Amino acid sequence: MLGFLLVVLLIPYLIAAYGLLFVKLRWGLRLFGVFIVATIGLLTAMFLVEAYPIIARDGVAVFLEARWDPVRESYGVLQALAGTVLTSAVAMALAMPMALGVAVTINELLPARWRGVFGSLVDLTATMPTVIYGLWGLFVLGPTLQSLVNALAGGTVMTTPYTLFTAGVLLAIMITPYAAAVIREGYSLVPKPVEEAIYAIGATRFEAVLIKLRYVRNYIIGGFFLALGRAMGETVAVAMVVGGNLAKFTTNIFESGITISSLIALQFPNAASYQYMAPALFAAALLLTLFGLVINAVAIYIIQRGQI
Repeated sequence: MLGFLLVVLLIPYLIAAYGLLFVKLRWGLRLFGVFIVATIGLLTAMFLVEAYPIIARDGVAVFLEARWDPVRESYGVLQALAGTVLTSAVAMALAMPMALGVAVTINELLPARWRGVFGSLVDLTATMPTVIYGLWGLFVLGPTLQSLVNALAGGTVMTTPYTLFTAGVLLAIMITPYAAAVIREGYSLVPKPVEEAIYAIGATRFEAVLIKLRYVRNYIIGGFFLALGRAMGETVAVAMVVGGNLAKFTTNIFESGITISSLIALQFPNAASYQYMAPALFAAALLLTLFGLVINAVAIYIIQRGQI
């Protein structure tokens, strides 16, 4: 079915590209917009079709139960969903202050001649292959966090360096550039008269920064929604450090766990050996797709609503 979709999507893609390059830019962009929406719709439909056998057999229980027993052909993705929510929550809690700090530092504190350089360096970190982050998390971040957490707790809290917390911290580092880029864009669009009025009333630089951040709060919220969507969908790096625990349901961030994306990556090579494993993985992919669509739609709405 995937091959059929690729063939079907190739034709409108070529038409949109031809319109963009040779006919009219506006019509080409519109065709590409239609193409993107059609692609998302077809992929969602494909996930639904592929997941239908497990949904027909178990109903919504496949989304509400925490079990993964291939021997008994018993599957549930609640454990992976909980892991996705927990790692994303840790990532957002850590990424929020970092992204704000990066945006304010580049736009407000650095000399004008250095802003473009440091902004480009921050953006460059977002283009690094995720496997590089995963290797760093596997050999450096995980053991370091284990030693640090256990030392601060005064006991053995993290029995393994590969936990939901490790995955959340790694995600925070990975998504900070995405959120910071959106915040920087909004911050740079604060009108000059507004900035002059802030300082005219006697505001300090710290107070001016707070006022400007409130002025671009929709950009801040939208940037973090976009970063959240990125965090929930990350696969390779998370799969390398999350632990891959399918044995039990856990909400303890200092234990090994699993996320939806890492579940798909780790289990799909074995799916052909079982009747219902592949449909269960497609059900997980469908759930992640719906979450991503909702998150990104909210982010786009907030950003457009807050344009200056």
